[in-house]
Amino acid sequence: MKEKDYSVIGYFRANARMSLTKLSKATKIPVSTLFDKLRDFENRKIIQRHTAIIDFKKLGYDIKLQILLAVDKDKKETLQKFLSRHPRVNTILRINNGYDYMIEAIFKNMEELDEFTKNLEEHEPKDKKELYIMEDIKREEFLTHKENLGIIR
Repeated sequence: MKEKDYSVIGYFRANARMSLTKLSKATKIPVSTLFDKLRDFENRKIIQRHTAIIDFKKLGYDIKLQILLAVDKDKKETLQKFLSRHPRVNTILRINNGYDYMIEAIFKNMEELDEFTKNLEEHEPKDKKELYIMEDIKREEFLTHKENLGIIR
């Protein structure tokens, strides 16, 4: 990819709702070229989805945590299906260093968390570590600032 491509991606990361006309003025790239780049990024799965970053506390979801999970090999598939289908699981990552998955889950209250934990225990994790998130200090900012563009070459 060219440096201009990283610049375009940076603008999309900073504000996916920016019009192509405004982006064209900022990058000095014609709108038609930007449209083609956007479609190409989507087709190549570089841009996987256009989304919003939500402050869940303002919506009444006061509990956010990450959970590290280690599970026996023969239970991985059913655990992954359970996590993938659970409405309170926001993110699932496959990891290493003694754990198999790291998940981020969001709950309105302790009762919801307790119910989730009971269901999770049915999948018999070998090890589980819960990390309660107190505050998002920085989230989804990589490649959103011009100074970050020099990192990738």
